[in-house]
Amino acid sequence: MLLLEVVSLRSADRDYGLKRSVYAAGGVPAYLIVDPYDARCVLLTEPYGAGEDAGYAVQRTVLFGTSLRLDVLGITLDTTEFRSLPEVRPHRLP
Repeated sequence: MLLLEVVSLRSADRDYGLKRSVYAAGGVPAYLIVDPYDARCVLLTEPYGAGEDAGYAVQRTVLFGTSLRLDVLGITLDTTEFRSLPEVRPHRLP
């Protein structure tokens, strides 16, 4: 199983923070954040912990235009067609 979030102007804090710990605490094996404001994908794997202390042991970040191996699905994600939103100021996360 893989959960996917696409960052919006108002969701960055939730996507990189709250949802990260909630999904890890729930045992979601892979959490993919697609961030058009920072032109990157962040793949989080190997969940650990419980409650607010839960997190992911492995974080892999690739820029748009780079392939990303999604072992949990047995595929490689081609991000060459992903587009960024350069006119919007990037956030400060992850």
